Amino acid sequence: MNEEHNDDRRRSNRLERRDKIKVKEYTWPERGDYQQARIMDLSGGGLQIECPQFYPEKTLLKIEMNFTGWQRYTRSFLKHFGEASTQPLVVLAEVLRCKQIVPGARYEVGVRFKGIDENQRQALERFIRDQITTGHTP
Repeated sequence: MNEEHNDDRRRSNRLERRDKIKVKEYTWPERGDYQQARIMDLSGGGLQIECPQFYPEKTLLKIEMNFTGWQRYTRSFLKHFGEASTQPLVVLAEVLRCKQIVPGARYEVGVRFKGIDENQRQALERFIRDQITTGHTP
């Protein structure tokens, strides 16, 4: 891991999670199916995930996360009502590293967010900070 990535890790609060998420390589036009993956840790700038597929560095991924609670940290008036309270967080992220855990079956992948709505990123950071402060982790 290069020094720039180490600096990112030190600046960001990181929250250990084990939520299931969906991941696929991003292409335009979009094609391919999502694969199930699991968050290992989460920050306002990226994720570390465990997934069944190898992704080369610099690959752009589309990630759909739907863990409970982050939505209430958004600035939206309707954040507590109907679909708004269960909307997934969808981001584009660049692969920084991919390490094999189980040959051909499981990989640990570090990604940095490249496409995320700024309001959603701020809500995610507030959610993480609150979870760390209160000790509420799944």
